[in-house]
Order: sequence, then C-alpha cells, then structure tokens
Amino acid sequence: MILFSFLANLLLLPSVFCQSLINTVHKTPAAEVKINDLWCYTCETMEDGEACVDFLSNRSSLAKQCKADEYICMVKRFSYTTSTENSTSSPKMWSLERKCAVNCESGCIIIGERTKLYACTSCCNKSLCNTGTGSAASLLNSLNINILNSLFLVPILRYLF
Repeated sequence: MILFSFLANLLLLPSVFCQSLINTVHKTPAAEVKINDLWCYTCETMEDGEACVDFLSNRSSLAKQCKADEYICMVKRFSYTTSTENSTSSPKMWSLERKCAVNCESGCIIIGERTKLYACTSCCNKSLCNTGTGSAASLLNSLNINILNSLFLVPILRYLF
C-alpha cells in the first residue's frame, strides 16, 4: 500500500512540476527592466508662447524624451468663461502645458460661478500623441445643455409642482 502511494505521488510530480513551469513567466534581470522610449511634446504657453498652442508650424524642437518613470504624455489647459444673467462667453485660454508625466487623470475641474475657471487634462501613452488642446468640448457642450435645461425645465417643474 505504501509502495502504491509512493508510485502514485511520483507519477503526479511531473504534472505538478510542468504546471508550475507553464503558469509562470521566467525573465532574466535584463528583461525585467522596461526601457522607456516615449517622446512627448514639452512646452508651456507662459514660456514658449504660441509655439506651444499652434501646432501647424514645425514642432520638432518641442519633442523631448521622457524620463524612465514617465509613461504618459499630458496636455493641461486652463481656460475661463464669464457669465451675465443672459449669456456666457466662449472659453478663453489662459495657459496650456504639454509634458511627460508619471501619472495623469483625464477630465476637467470647474471652479466658480459667474467667472468659471476650467482646468482640463488629457492623457495619452503613444509617442508625440499630446497634440490636442486639452480642452473638453464635450464637457462645455453638456454644460450648455444643462444651462438650457435649467432655463426651460426649472420654470416648468415649478409650475407643475
């Protein structure tokens, strides 16, 4: 009985050993190191002016290789609008920044009521992909829809309830 148990375990050993080889990835220490070959456009409108915004001209001077821990290209845009009782101005850009980043969260933060400050960020992870303006047109469109809804729906709801 002991001999049978020993032989059964001996027969199972190769399958367990092979299974552990199949389910693991073996890399040399050199293969563990990830080489970062990401390039991003790097500029700020406060320093580089229109060259950072207007990408129709030659922009190769703005391309920089990212550091080892920076795997994301980012565009950050600060803009603002002003409102009166009857209208809201179109967004005016105050600052734009393009750079490599360690982490990035796409989206917009809106601060203010009559004068609104928009801090919008867009992220991408391909070389030289940060060519956009960092603006959130869809967000502004939804904001305009919300304003229209509040102008028309709120009075109707007040009337009904």
